[in-house]
Amino acid sequence: MRPCVVLVLLTSFCVCAGAKAAVAQDLRPLQRLPEFPACRSTAHPQLPQHWRATYLMAPFTTGQLVLAEIVHDASLAATRITLHGVKRGTADFLVTGSTTYELASDGDAVTGCRGLGDTGWRPLSQDWLTAQSQCSGSTPILGTPADWWKTPIDPAPSTYWIWYKRADGTPFRLVFESPSDRLPPFSRFALSYQIGFAPTGRTGLAEMTALCKQAPPSPAGRGAGALAERIAAMNHAPDRADAALERVMPALKSSCPAPAELRWPERLAITGILTPFDATEDPVPTEVLYDWTVPGQRTRIFPPPQTGVTAQDALLLGDGGYTVAYHRAGVPSCTPGLPGAIRPDWPSRAPCECEALIEMGTPLTPGEATRILSCPLALPRIAWASYGVSGRPSMFMVTSTAEDVGMGDFAVLDYFRWTPHRQTPRSVFKKPPQCTVPPPAGAKASAPAQCSTCHVAKSTN
Repeated sequence: MRPCVVLVLLTSFCVCAGAKAAVAQDLRPLQRLPEFPACRSTAHPQLPQHWRATYLMAPFTTGQLVLAEIVHDASLAATRITLHGVKRGTADFLVTGSTTYELASDGDAVTGCRGLGDTGWRPLSQDWLTAQSQCSGSTPILGTPADWWKTPIDPAPSTYWIWYKRADGTPFRLVFESPSDRLPPFSRFALSYQIGFAPTGRTGLAEMTALCKQAPPSPAGRGAGALAERIAAMNHAPDRADAALERVMPALKSSCPAPAELRWPERLAITGILTPFDATEDPVPTEVLYDWTVPGQRTRIFPPPQTGVTAQDALLLGDGGYTVAYHRAGVPSCTPGLPGAIRPDWPSRAPCECEALIEMGTPLTPGEATRILSCPLALPRIAWASYGVSGRPSMFMVTSTAEDVGMGDFAVLDYFRWTPHRQTPRSVFKKPPQCTVPPPAGAKASAPAQCSTCHVAKSTN
């Protein structure tokens, strides 16, 4: 695996070089790593025939969070998708067969439909996986026990991930590498979290479908382009659906202060699980050790035994960093080109913005109120992060672009242990002798200049 340079926050996109060799030495973690046992079953989770659900969704690039209400009726092959922008705008659609309708409402009652034709959207199915999907392992997300499923897609080795709740087999979290129409509306967004999901006896979609079948085509255009325009228009709407947001998710507050006060402590230890985008790889336990007095940061991943790699480090020291790879035989390989340690005040440097505050007690906030941050680190890519009001993070994700396919980048880092002020032996930041060897002619010896925004870094190119 070629992790991004900072596997905790990943505030730059300097990709580590591949590993070739290793040394017989003690590479054990200093902290207890999260466990990732095999899934108990390889059977695909099946959703109910009729259900209602609410999801909070984050876009691939700059934009607003969206709260989605979804109602599905398998007997009608119909799905209603209502999108509420957390900052502004609403869009409401019915998908039946190969046709999408735009809905107009007066309160809770649908008063009209306009046909958008074939937009590429289809009603959702009971099985959101494919024959190629694999369950990679099972461990909790935000305290919710979940099975981690990956689905290879084109172009290879791309994938999308679904984390299914073990309690009821419903999708708890979804992550997509690029926009598509595979699972509307989720695959139009990078990251989605379940807020609520329940079977229902009556969906109301039969009456709605009958009404819409008599609807004229939309005068404002049809097809996939028209659908995209309707969704994009939410970002420029003059008002916000305050009543709907309060009804659907009262714990969601659309305004919150910028995270200027968020800082890393001077010393810190972290563990987590890193989930890759590439379908050829699986999630790996990760340990991060940080000491700003050095300054130094060592992010170590522990690949599975079949890879032949014992450990791989992003070792960030002073104003430069290295990729250090340890195989089960031989000496370490060391490749320069990474920036130095991340600065403690990286959220304000990024700069990150607080997109929403979620009060304690939701599936996303089991232990404390949480801020959802967006960080425009290397546009059009952005990072999404969840930070508790105590300053403890729970999740970090960087969105992808087309040129990232096959680069070994990560999708999500889930934090398990966050230990501020932990004293770490300075020996963990010691460079292997191989890191003192000058790089080959033409090799990249420094990080890109933009890394200096959040890292200590030499200014280059």
